[in-house]
Amino acid sequence: MDIVLRIRGIYATALTKFFLDQGLAVALPSGPIAERFRNVSGFDVLQAPDVDITDLDSKHGVLLEGEKKALEGVVSRVRDCFHDAVMGRRAEDVLEIEFPLPMKLGLDEIRNRVLPTLLHHHRLKIIDSDAVDSIEKSTLAENPQGRGALGAALEKAWIWDLYERGKPLAMEHVKVDGRVLHLSQGEIMAANYADRSLVLRRSKFKGGSTYDGLNAAIKEGDFAVTQIREGEWHYGHAYFRRQGERIGAYYNINTPVEFYPDRIRYVDLEIDVVHFPDGRVEVVDEGELAKGFEQGHLTAKMVQKAVDEASRLKKLLKSHCGPPGLGPGEAAI
Repeated sequence: MDIVLRIRGIYATALTKFFLDQGLAVALPSGPIAERFRNVSGFDVLQAPDVDITDLDSKHGVLLEGEKKALEGVVSRVRDCFHDAVMGRRAEDVLEIEFPLPMKLGLDEIRNRVLPTLLHHHRLKIIDSDAVDSIEKSTLAENPQGRGALGAALEKAWIWDLYERGKPLAMEHVKVDGRVLHLSQGEIMAANYADRSLVLRRSKFKGGSTYDGLNAAIKEGDFAVTQIREGEWHYGHAYFRRQGERIGAYYNINTPVEFYPDRIRYVDLEIDVVHFPDGRVEVVDEGELAKGFEQGHLTAKMVQKAVDEASRLKKLLKSHCGPPGLGPGEAAI
């Protein structure tokens, strides 16, 4: 089946390159896209597209609109190459794909085959698209070998240099079906650029319910110490009563957390690991992970990655060699 695409937005260059290499055609390209691919076959300027691809409002992925069979052809190609892509269906003819951090980095590399592209290009574009374009057209065009150092410098200046003790960060907890849950904000206790880690304190808990997996009541005055490291497929919350009594720890299995100036974001992979104060360690919510696969949101390889990560973390915690869970006063910036 020949599939013709129209692609717009911050991922247009990378996705155009990707789909052309997959043998699909691209229609109605923008001026810059047509110029970048002027010597490449696969453009059908006048044909109506089968699938229209645009940025999600969040810029963390794309929205696809088109006939069901054509959408399935596009999605199968994405999943064959990007096992971490997370799919959500809005309607029979409308899909959305969330691009977790590894996929964004992969698209950076694809774009770099077309023209000089900063390391962390797509993540930085979400922060300041115009500035990234300007830097790539000027500084990077003259020194494409400097893409890694320049991208890292911008990431540090635009994100890490803004992380000060006490600064609040929003927490965007993305479900596999595309819903975004906004957890209570965390205040920065520690930020370590060298090992790409953050420690947050969250304290806006309201009594009346229970902590997931721990079977412990939430009380007024409770707080959590949350430790996050970029590139890890989990992060942990250690929960405490007002006076510092430990309630337990909960480790969320998720796509690697993305750091931004005012928030963090990741896709929750449903399965979790619970560490009780008496030392017991349990893996929970395996059924929710399986449901994510059955409903078409996750690839089989993504499910296996989540299961493996939960199993690995459980073993580390049981052997006392894993993340210990910070105490209430252990972090300093």
